Amino acid sequence: MKIFRDINSYFLNRTQPANDYGNSFFIRRIEKGPKHQEPDEEFMVPHKRDFFEIAILRKSDTNIQIGNQTLHQLENSLAIVSPFQVINYGKTPPKDDYGYIIYFNASIFTNLNQSYGLQNEFPFFKMHTIPIYQTSKEDFKGILPIAQELYDESRSTALNNREIVRSLLLILLYKVKRATQNNKGIVTTNRFDSIMSKFEQQILKSNNRFLSVVEYASQMNISPIYLTECTKKATGKSAQKIIIDYKILFAKTLLHQMDKSVAEIAYELDFNEVANFNQFFKRNVGITASQFRNNGK
Repeated sequence: MKIFRDINSYFLNRTQPANDYGNSFFIRRIEKGPKHQEPDEEFMVPHKRDFFEIAILRKSDTNIQIGNQTLHQLENSLAIVSPFQVINYGKTPPKDDYGYIIYFNASIFTNLNQSYGLQNEFPFFKMHTIPIYQTSKEDFKGILPIAQELYDESRSTALNNREIVRSLLLILLYKVKRATQNNKGIVTTNRFDSIMSKFEQQILKSNNRFLSVVEYASQMNISPIYLTECTKKATGKSAQKIIIDYKILFAKTLLHQMDKSVAEIAYELDFNEVANFNQFFKRNVGITASQFRNNGK
């Protein structure tokens, strides 16, 4: 399955050109109009992206599949997609759809400039959940104008527009956090999804220390076998693989920090030998830690 790692090359930036701020941000408006362009066929099949997405949807009848969920007939809603979730756009063009979709890398921020930290601050970006939120009209009215201003500012050449885009995006994310903190979402959550969500919360709360399946299960007062059963049914992955996914995400975060050597990162992730960390990273990512770091320069 194809993974798009480059926001600038993603099809939507060709149809609605805008400043991408060093390949870290793009926002598009959803509306049917004379300038609407259908995406190329390569984007109409299931694929993944290595960046965050948040859709602010005043109205949408277009079918979009995220994981095993199909989104349709949404109103005053938020659809949030984390890196590496499978997405598939429907082939039906928008009718009366209206809203904005924002794509960004954590690198656009100054303090929250790594994916792992961003997910800690904004838990609606957890890797293995598909948050779809129906907001109140009042909350949505507070979010939509910020998206509209982001759209206009990203197409501006005025002084300090990057700083304004960064600030507006951060304000929008905190508005979303406030609107969703007591909202369980509109995707039906069964007991397996509920356990999975609590499991991810435990991983994110463990202060960058990665425990064993047994230890996490003990914290949740369930058996390791039941935890793995739930994660398998919710995501198709074992509990151990979920921990590995988060460990890799944190490793990538540390590799972006040029002041830490690969050896220091290995020890921070509790590997006794650098060689063991290198094998772990290559087995799960396909390239070595050093190659990953060099690709990001």
